Amino acid sequence: MKDTIPHNDHNPADEAASASRPAQWTIRFKTWRKRVMSDFVFLIVLAVIVGFLAGVATHIFRWLIGFVSGFFLPHIRQDSPNWWLILTPVCGFVITGFFTRNIIRTNLMHGAAQLMGDLRKKAYRLRRNITFSPVIGGSITLGFGGSAGAEGPIAYTGAAIGSNVGQLFGLKPEMLKVLIGCGAAAGISGIFMSPIGGMLFTVELLRMSLGTISFIAVLLSCLVSYGVVFMLHGCTLHNPYTPIETLSPSLYCPVILLGVFCGFYSLYYSSVINCMDSIYKRIKNPLLRNTIGGLAVGTALMLFPSLYGAGYEVIGNVIHGNYDAIYNGSLLKLFDLGKLGLIAAAIGILLIKCFATGSTNSSGGVAGDFAPTLFSGCIAGFLFATMSNQYLGTEFPVGIFAFLGMAGLMSGAIEAPLMTVFIVRDLGLSYEYILPICLCSFTSYLTVKGMSRLAGFDQRMILHLKWFIHKYEFHNGTK
Repeated sequence: MKDTIPHNDHNPADEAASASRPAQWTIRFKTWRKRVMSDFVFLIVLAVIVGFLAGVATHIFRWLIGFVSGFFLPHIRQDSPNWWLILTPVCGFVITGFFTRNIIRTNLMHGAAQLMGDLRKKAYRLRRNITFSPVIGGSITLGFGGSAGAEGPIAYTGAAIGSNVGQLFGLKPEMLKVLIGCGAAAGISGIFMSPIGGMLFTVELLRMSLGTISFIAVLLSCLVSYGVVFMLHGCTLHNPYTPIETLSPSLYCPVILLGVFCGFYSLYYSSVINCMDSIYKRIKNPLLRNTIGGLAVGTALMLFPSLYGAGYEVIGNVIHGNYDAIYNGSLLKLFDLGKLGLIAAAIGILLIKCFATGSTNSSGGVAGDFAPTLFSGCIAGFLFATMSNQYLGTEFPVGIFAFLGMAGLMSGAIEAPLMTVFIVRDLGLSYEYILPICLCSFTSYLTVKGMSRLAGFDQRMILHLKWFIHKYEFHNGTK
């Protein structure tokens, strides 16, 4: 059975043909619009519309994930293993695969990466079905237990909304690109409740150069999306991750060490994610790929049910001191290990989380890459502080270090430190921690960059050494 999903390529000839046959109402609207408003005002109006639609889509996406997962999460036992979790992701991935291959016939894996590819190819006319299909596919994937996040699908959906709104009014490619950035940023803003983080997503990851006009448009879209999600959620913030402890400035040096720890773990995390992607690409049968990926994720969920979905509830519990949420329902619950059990669970989660996330995103699931780094960073910060307190006699505030660990790992794994700082700050709802967040984020980022450069230097040295050996053997007749 061959994989029938077409890549989201866009035929330039089709684009030119469609652009050369504008509808009559479009021509009349352009004539009227140019009489009553400038291009700048019109772009701002469209940015507001895109932000509103992306905010509504974000709220619907959140509701759908909660609706689907509501069939499974209440049945997870906290005091004994849940063997049935092995099969839940298999069902979800198979359904998602059938949906993407046979119904919408569009590849939705790695939505943020595909969006970056479309921008590099200057393919600004995104398909209409992308305005809703990532939301449906992501709801099934995450609702059935996929161990990943919702930001990839909603960013892709928001970008498609911006593209199709622009196409509706016959905009030029330059303005289409701006609206794509508005939609993607609005989706990130709504899903993380972070307007500045959403705007920086377009700069650091989409690599969009924002002039004054496009900057205003993107920021306005983010603010509108944030406001829409806030109001639809009952005017309450649904990410209450503010640490209950305080952080003394004397602990800033350990925070820097936490950043280094997160940086080294980011290298492991990213290498496993890339490895899983290359492994699943070799499986040509899509149904087999869905099944193997589902079994891999299901096994991880059976071992640690805290890996279910994005893991925001677990993050909140750990930050607020309920550490049992890490290993409730796991096999370790069968043994009364005390703090040693928590440490063992944290180590196990850090080792297999990247395998579960890679399997979710590369085997046919529709999900994102950001939320898993927040979850893993929280566990990394918890492990760092707990082991230090247990074996070195320190008194680090575990909840705060778990909170700061989110910034460290997201910055190191995603390599977007500015976006990370504002997203984590908005998750914490306090500027009190902005300096330690920056310290941990940039330390982790610099650690990853430094080690990557060192690895590249070592590789070049090995190649030069091989060349010199080959040259020496050739001249001495030993070859």
